[in-house]
Amino acid sequence: DILNEVIEKAKKNLLTREKLGKKILNERARKIALAAIFYGDLKNSRENNMIFDIDKFLSFEGDTGPYLLYSYVRASSIIKKVKSKKPVKIIDLKDSEIRLLKKIDSFEDVIAKAYKTLSPNLIANYSFELAQMFNEFYHSCPVLGSDEEGFRLKLVDAFRITLGKSLELLGIEAIEEM
Repeated sequence: DILNEVIEKAKKNLLTREKLGKKILNERARKIALAAIFYGDLKNSRENNMIFDIDKFLSFEGDTGPYLLYSYVRASSIIKKVKSKKPVKIIDLKDSEIRLLKKIDSFEDVIAKAYKTLSPNLIANYSFELAQMFNEFYHSCPVLGSDEEGFRLKLVDAFRITLGKSLELLGIEAIEEM
């Protein structure tokens, strides 16, 4: 019952953004609903109580599964727009690029700690922080058409791969369009 209710709310949210065919609407709504529920549950430590708030879980902003999916979709969209490979040039790393690189680099450590402590919330929290850093990078560093397009595309792709693996570990299926 809960899943069906969340799917119906996800459909309404999607339809306010764009008109979709029934099959695509049902498929996306189901994936968004599952992401909302799984992430909403797994982001909390086992020792803490959880408040189940469907509307909050379905938000595309903040610490939610749909926010993670949206960030993944944004990265995928950037990659799809590339018409030809550009040389990888690093002229001057910006702070947001460095933070994102370091966060991506810490992925294996987070996974190992989550495994050792049986704490999936560590992966969930890492995923949210990673998505936040990606969005900060995206807003402060133009990717397409920049002098450092080749490097930044590689960084976007590394983010996309890492977030995709994080989502998979959380049982969340990534989507390519929203």
